[in-house]
Amino acid sequence: MTQSVETPVQEFSLDWTMTAGKGGRVGFAVSGQVTLLDNNRFYKIDGVLYISEGSAYCREIGNPHLFVRRNGVEESGRQWGWETICNRKSCARLCSMDAYFVRTGYWAPADRAIQLSIGAETGWNRKRSFSPTVTVRLRD
Repeated sequence: MTQSVETPVQEFSLDWTMTAGKGGRVGFAVSGQVTLLDNNRFYKIDGVLYISEGSAYCREIGNPHLFVRRNGVEESGRQWGWETICNRKSCARLCSMDAYFVRTGYWAPADRAIQLSIGAETGWNRKRSFSPTVTVRLRD
């Protein structure tokens, strides 16, 4: 695969803060870029998930396992469905090393945008919570 000349790289970033009842706050961020490859037949997401503030409070918010997920949006508004694109990393582990990820996939002619969000699993029952989404428009 080679990078397509027609579609430029689209940058994205998303910040999310988790709080605890004890007053602890930890800020997470995901940033990177999305591009179309091989004459718009494939997409590629390059990114990094990291702690942006408050790493000392990881235990107070329950040391959640974090991940990044993606969804695609077609011209009609139909969506592909959410899929995890970054392995789950504990908050404590993110303190020492950022989580880098790369995801490629098929891009159909009807596809227009990719949505990204941060997810967190906490506790024994793996209760999930999700950040707001960021939408990266690749075609109009």
